[in-house]
Amino acid sequence: MQLEIEKSDVQGIINYLLQNKPSDLFLLNIARYIVGKRRFNEAKSRDKIDVSSSIEFVRNGAIKQNYSGMLSFSSVERTNRLIRPLCAIDKIFFKAHEMSVLSIGPRTEMELLSLVAQGFDPDKIRGLDLISYSSWIDIGNMHYMPYNDDTFDVVIAGWVLAYSDNPERACQEMLRVSKDGCIIAIGSTYIPEKQREEEDVGRFFPKVDELLLIFGNAIKNVYIRHDPESDDVIGRTIVIFDVCKGEDN
Repeated sequence: MQLEIEKSDVQGIINYLLQNKPSDLFLLNIARYIVGKRRFNEAKSRDKIDVSSSIEFVRNGAIKQNYSGMLSFSSVERTNRLIRPLCAIDKIFFKAHEMSVLSIGPRTEMELLSLVAQGFDPDKIRGLDLISYSSWIDIGNMHYMPYNDDTFDVVIAGWVLAYSDNPERACQEMLRVSKDGCIIAIGSTYIPEKQREEEDVGRFFPKVDELLLIFGNAIKNVYIRHDPESDDVIGRTIVIFDVCKGEDN
């Protein structure tokens, strides 16, 4: 079957979105890229790029690598591997607009725009990164987050733990700033030891069970878990769960 989309269809879609729900445009990678890059360029023209002074437990080279990634506006699609399955969970699907969200290490606003596209309120979304050009993304170290206990309903950490020399500390900070019942979504990369480069020595490339072990008895429900197909291949680790905060957490 040949599926054709007419120019009038496109114009009709655009007119509807602009009049009714413009945030749905951010479901498109290209829309997030264009809007996000424009906002980034505006900030850069004002020399507005800040760097955290707190780097304890941050791996050497992490800021430089992430700064380079921010300038190149890379990883447009990867973040959706966490956000799309996260938003299929009932209590998020039906109540996203009510929830406070923390995105750890987004680099750019594109991950935050993805959250807006899924129904989260922009005023209830915060980013946290070692580098920032945006008032939407707070400057800070994920090992010492600048937030009170029990602040967020959702915490997203996409491919950031490999930049940590103390991932257990970073995960405990995620738990600290989470409300009881908070949903935590973590994405990482698994690399078999024999395939790791010299600079990878000591980096955290976990599988799901390793991540769940860190959170221990604070885990209530594991909604989604995804490991590479075998221990011998590079692949993505994705786990989404909610927490039950007892007196010991």
